[in-house]
Amino acid sequence: MRIIKKIVVPPAIWALMLAMTVSAAQAVTIMCADYGVEGNRIDVTTRVLAMVQNGYLNFRVTNYDLGGDPAPGQIKEFRIRGRDRSGYIQDYNFHEKDTVNLEVSGGAQNFPPLRGGGGSSQWQGRLSPDDQDRFDNYYTRWLTYRSENNQGEVPSMRNRMLEVYNHYDIPTSVPFNQVASPNVAQPEAGPYPSSNNGYNDLRILQGTYGTPSHSINVTARLQAMVSNGNLSVHVNNDSMGGDPAPGKHKDLVLVYSYRSERRNVTVPESEDLRIP
Repeated sequence: MRIIKKIVVPPAIWALMLAMTVSAAQAVTIMCADYGVEGNRIDVTTRVLAMVQNGYLNFRVTNYDLGGDPAPGQIKEFRIRGRDRSGYIQDYNFHEKDTVNLEVSGGAQNFPPLRGGGGSSQWQGRLSPDDQDRFDNYYTRWLTYRSENNQGEVPSMRNRMLEVYNHYDIPTSVPFNQVASPNVAQPEAGPYPSSNNGYNDLRILQGTYGTPSHSINVTARLQAMVSNGNLSVHVNNDSMGGDPAPGKHKDLVLVYSYRSERRNVTVPESEDLRIP
């Protein structure tokens, strides 16, 4: 009769074996993580960071481990966006029921220095993977259009990036190259708004359109309208992008600075705004 012996692996040896199964790439800093299907994902960054033990992330991708089922009946995907020690960003994708083995150097705001972006940035990693890809696309196109002096497309790309800023509550004073991925960020992009907008004297700080109880934020829209240091617009529902208070008289309330002097102006609907 053949006797089969059970081999018990000591914890120290098991840890070594686990380390050997991890990708040969450098340890990564977790920037964000999500779980689900295209169009229906949940942010699991905090949960995933809590799973890291002794510098490793090791678990099976299940609804239980990731805190819920965002898409019942569908095969889901777990995604991590991480940055290696060189500053490059990489996505790690796993299907439901896959096993994740990843060496982790940190997470959340513990970011290594950026490459090519002019130093470290607290804003890097705020965007979801999809929004980061979208922002990077706008950013690279914006750089190209600026180099070509394409005055028709430059404001369009700038406005799209500012819409992303608004969604994530990123101040408009943050340079675009501090939000773009480090592998596309260019130091010559310069600080916002002087270089990002092509003007130095006029800065649009905040704009709202509507009534005291019903208004919309039109800051990014007005910033995109600035041309050669001037802003000229006929204030109405079309130019402001909508009617926040149908049937009521509305005002544009604008806060801006001109040559470092902060100013306020209120322009009634159907009148013209011209600054400076």
